[in-house]
Amino acid sequence: MSKTTEQQIKEAEEKLKELKQKKFKEENKKDFIYIKELGIEIQKEIHHKNKSYDDLVKEFGEKFLEENLPTYSELQALRNLENKGKYKLGLIDTWEFVKQEDEISKKNGYVARFGADSGCCNLNCGRSSDVPYSDLGVRFIKRKVSKESKK
Repeated sequence: MSKTTEQQIKEAEEKLKELKQKKFKEENKKDFIYIKELGIEIQKEIHHKNKSYDDLVKEFGEKFLEENLPTYSELQALRNLENKGKYKLGLIDTWEFVKQEDEISKKNGYVARFGADSGCCNLNCGRSSDVPYSDLGVRFIKRKVSKESKK
């Protein structure tokens, strides 16, 4: 049975997302820093500002975002380490997408954002996925760290 044109287009779009993910990882290898206290690597800076979450899904795919976005807890731990002078990640003043861990909000189509300034930080789980902001960005995390990164 032959595939329909629609099926072929869908497969090609998925393959394109995979290639974009691979290209992004290859081009941004040096942008990650190893955090020994947490056993992870994270990008030093946020990027893709002024993009909605929906834009990121189109570019990278939902699965890639689910696997590579930091959680609120991870960013909070990093912010505390940065406050102690251990790392410079810009988490004292940031606004970025994080993994949506609230199942009710996720079911309702909301995305999660981590916001921080010099006085406080917060998690907002009730925002629409289709609205971009000029200061809102994303950074990715690697939970499976290579041996060479740990050096």
